Amino acid sequence: MERSKYLFFLSIMNELLENTFNFVLSKWYYTSAFFFVFFSILYFLGTFITETIVRYKTKNASLRQIVFAQKPGQRAKEIKNSLVSIFVFSLQAIFFQYLFSIGVFKVRFDNNWNCLWEIPLLFLWNETHFYAVHWLLHRPWFFRNVHKVHHWSKEPTAYSIFSFHWIESFFLGTVIFFPLFFHDFQVYSILSLPVMSLVINLLGHCNHEIPSDKPSTSFSKYTFRHSMHHKWGRGNFGFMLGIFDKIFNTQVSENKH
Repeated sequence: MERSKYLFFLSIMNELLENTFNFVLSKWYYTSAFFFVFFSILYFLGTFITETIVRYKTKNASLRQIVFAQKPGQRAKEIKNSLVSIFVFSLQAIFFQYLFSIGVFKVRFDNNWNCLWEIPLLFLWNETHFYAVHWLLHRPWFFRNVHKVHHWSKEPTAYSIFSFHWIESFFLGTVIFFPLFFHDFQVYSILSLPVMSLVINLLGHCNHEIPSDKPSTSFSKYTFRHSMHHKWGRGNFGFMLGIFDKIFNTQVSENKH
């Protein structure tokens, strides 16, 4: 009986989500407006929650700050840059809507169990895509003309997660496109990617960690690794996973100048 209630509820949710999704993707301006609001809510809600937790945990010494280099007016500048990035993401959504409308991209609502392998796959793809784009952005021309906007925040904060030059926003926003050319993902898997990416970014940029004696290469030290990346402006191009930095010898420790 309980299982039948669950399946009925799930079918209702799937039908509601499918109707909403089809409506949002029915016109390019619906799509663009929806994703601007969607990413704005994710950004401001995520930063508020992160800052609140960090402030509370720092007071009782559960967390320690890693880098101390915040500049006057930094938060306002980061928010301004982030809103530009969100606008870029909303423009890219128009291309998504076009490819959906002509049948190149298909979204599935029929088998939620596929999410059990699709979401981990998208997580690994997100890490791969981020490392590749991040490495590219640290080539001299791209760093001088594009990526330096993000590195203006030498002390990363939750508000700096989308603080990019618009070209960098465009590069990072392509992460969802490549997988959809090769597989029809479940809608929950597709929606999980921006949420998952945001959470990883917030944790990586919060510049606070649980005090420990673990080496910087351990999985739990990825916040530390990204803070070191902002501090020295080089290396540690990966995010949550350090595997690519190990493979390509791009790790940066606390003492590397």
